[in-house]
Amino acid sequence: MFSPENIFNLIVLSRYDMHHDALQITRKEVARFAIMRQHLSGRPAHSPDDSTRILNVFTDINYLQLDPTSTVDRSQFLALWSRIGNFDRRSLLDLIYRERRLVESYAYAASICLVEDLPLLRMKMLDLKLQYMKKHPEIRTLFMEMKDQIKSKGPTLSSQLSELETKSWLSGWGHERQVNLLLDRMHRSGELVICDRTKANQKLWDIPDRFFDGLRVPDPPDIADAEKLVFMKSLHSLGIASIEQVSRHYVPLRIRDASSTAHELQEHDMIVPVEVTDLEKSRKKKWYISTEDVSILDRLDRVWKPRAVLLSPFDNLIIDRMRTQEIFGFDSRLEMYVPKSRRRYGFFTMPFLKGDRIIGRIDPRFDRTARVLTINAIHDERKYLSGPGAKKSMSDAISSLGDFLKASDIRLPPSF
Repeated sequence: MFSPENIFNLIVLSRYDMHHDALQITRKEVARFAIMRQHLSGRPAHSPDDSTRILNVFTDINYLQLDPTSTVDRSQFLALWSRIGNFDRRSLLDLIYRERRLVESYAYAASICLVEDLPLLRMKMLDLKLQYMKKHPEIRTLFMEMKDQIKSKGPTLSSQLSELETKSWLSGWGHERQVNLLLDRMHRSGELVICDRTKANQKLWDIPDRFFDGLRVPDPPDIADAEKLVFMKSLHSLGIASIEQVSRHYVPLRIRDASSTAHELQEHDMIVPVEVTDLEKSRKKKWYISTEDVSILDRLDRVWKPRAVLLSPFDNLIIDRMRTQEIFGFDSRLEMYVPKSRRRYGFFTMPFLKGDRIIGRIDPRFDRTARVLTINAIHDERKYLSGPGAKKSMSDAISSLGDFLKASDIRLPPSF
């Protein structure tokens, strides 16, 4: 695990000279390494302690994206289920709101992150706060008024807060209350923290000093060291990646010049250049692997263990559409924001990963009242589902999803 304390203290013994030719690998090796690093290969680790299993996942993947859509289940629950199997959802909630090992923040998008990354997250928060106040000086007063309300009330729902009397310069999706938009800005800039959620998934807001009281948070590192740390954490999560992919994956703060950062890390023998030999010439870029991961790559064929599993459309493995297309040949575009008449696959399609290929996707919907999981459609990808055992693997994965949702019935398309 990378941290500000150990990033430049790794002692690496490798048969590769990082200053000479790049490692020659195939796209399949990139895919398998990514799947392994994302905890999507082999059997899920068995442990009676859900919290330990969840934290082990976060150690490697760094974050889980949050999204309000719950057509099947919340994206963070589905992403964890894909990796560790059935688990008690309360374990994740306790790690965030009671044990404070994880935290709701923003890395790439609204996300659950490791609390140990708070120094990095707060650097971005402070930058956003300064931007807000420079563009809208009046926001300073609004921040103070809102914090005073929450200080006096304690952990508070937005519905318990007074609406703001201000010009409508705050903007967002839909027609949200001004107070909700301000709370979002305050959260992004570190002025407030989400300290809990109700059963209906409503956010409770609190003051960071009160919520994190007693929790030691180190001071932020120097900006240059912080950028190197972010680069390494993102690369660790991806396994093998191009500079562009690293720059848009795990970004608690923006890397100002990723190419220069990569060059310096290579000079310090922290990363090794890689050439993906079977990518089209026009797609060839500068790819890298962490130096400490080279030994894993060396024995990849021996440690690789395929699995068949459904993925949330917001899953870390596929959320970068360009990378997913590049290494899996799969279009992971979300269609929930596409007009219904123009959707090809469905509102909340879940891709199906089998081994090192994404061979199909399902269009599911879960009725929580009737406890019925309906699969509206099953889409084959290049006729992969007609391969040996593929259809049964898909059926088993759907059954597993129904078991996790505690569905009383699963309804499949007549053609399946």
